[in-house]
Amino acid sequence: MRTPILCALAICANVAHAFEGESRFKLNAAGVEHTLQVSQYKLDKKGVPSFDYVYEQHAGSCRFTMSGHAVAGFEESKGKIQLEVFNPQGDDGKELPQILVYYTDGATFTLPYKGKLKQVSFDGTLTPGQLKSSCGKKSSDEISLLFKQTP
Repeated sequence: MRTPILCALAICANVAHAFEGESRFKLNAAGVEHTLQVSQYKLDKKGVPSFDYVYEQHAGSCRFTMSGHAVAGFEESKGKIQLEVFNPQGDDGKELPQILVYYTDGATFTLPYKGKLKQVSFDGTLTPGQLKSSCGKKSSDEISLLFKQTP
């Protein structure tokens, strides 16, 4: 699932600035507690970063969990890997920090390309079975959450 992002695309091959360590995020929305745990990134043999994740919902006695492995978007040409690094702009037209998009079955994660992992955008589509098991209002199979670290 590759959704269009309103920003310029820069192709980069350097992963020296990928996030380190495991991070856990928490968000409360519409009576549901959402948590996201992201493992420390790993590089495969080609140099493509990836991480494991666990997303959970809690509301009363309802518990829902979704987990998987997300891989950075990349292109391969003549044996070389180029990561898809985006250069977004704010509403004021000023350049924002670069981002790197990670993909997994049914979900997309947007993380900062450089620096500490302070926020993660999580967008996905639930299967009919996942939607039935999820917590809270079930008017859509789409999930779109922005997790931010709290000081």
